[in-house]
Amino acid sequence: MEQYFYSTATLQTYSTSQMQQLFGINTEITTVQILNLTGFYPVQESAPDFDLKLYNATSVWNLVPITGGQGAELSWTAVPKPLPEAKANGGFEVKKQADGVISDILSVNYVTGEIIASVASQDLINRPASLQVVLDETVVLTNALGVTLDAIDSATTVDEINNIVNPPTGTINIGRGQFGGPLDLNASNYVTFNSVSMTEAETELYAPATSSVVPYQGFPPDDFNSGGPIFTTGNYLIQIRETATSMVIAEFEVPLSLDGTNEDVVF
Repeated sequence: MEQYFYSTATLQTYSTSQMQQLFGINTEITTVQILNLTGFYPVQESAPDFDLKLYNATSVWNLVPITGGQGAELSWTAVPKPLPEAKANGGFEVKKQADGVISDILSVNYVTGEIIASVASQDLINRPASLQVVLDETVVLTNALGVTLDAIDSATTVDEINNIVNPPTGTINIGRGQFGGPLDLNASNYVTFNSVSMTEAETELYAPATSSVVPYQGFPPDDFNSGGPIFTTGNYLIQIRETATSMVIAEFEVPLSLDGTNEDVVF
């Protein structure tokens, strides 16, 4: 990939050949330090880290440290698209995601969509048991898709749509059993939390076993701490949820850590 150079004087970028032709600078033998002194900065590759179907991208140049001096890098800002456009694009995205999952289910079971449609048209008593299992899986997904599409349609901001279409990802350091026994959640915290439209403080933990909500406290390593038992024997599931909507971001079993050493769980 060809290297470009940003000029703080002209606010433009130039290729290696343009640097030679326009300014008489041979970038192959000129150090970064000298380039910087003449107002030029090697462009560092960057790209928007948000959904361009939901947000328009604006950018500004920033100078960043690199080996030998400074380079120039675009810093991107997400600007919400008009709400109707974002709803249409968000709906298309979740349909595409669901279609991919259903296609995988059919492929793994060596079944086509036509076969499943045929099974669905039969009386329940006449449906082959093995194909009914596959049909049930697809029905669960299509029902979930319907709920998701309704949520997108009801959204009042593009950020709400993004939370649905692109839920946060990250890593949480979590465990149970340190002080209150195996049914108690240890002090747990986010290691990383990645989202354009949701903050850590807008999340909570939820234990389905006891319908217990553990709010975000924001004091690492005590982002979350149950202060008592929230699990039942054999059921150690926890959900990371958006507080405002109870939307489930991730669900997993909390590892046992009697010695107080939590584990990093990626979500």
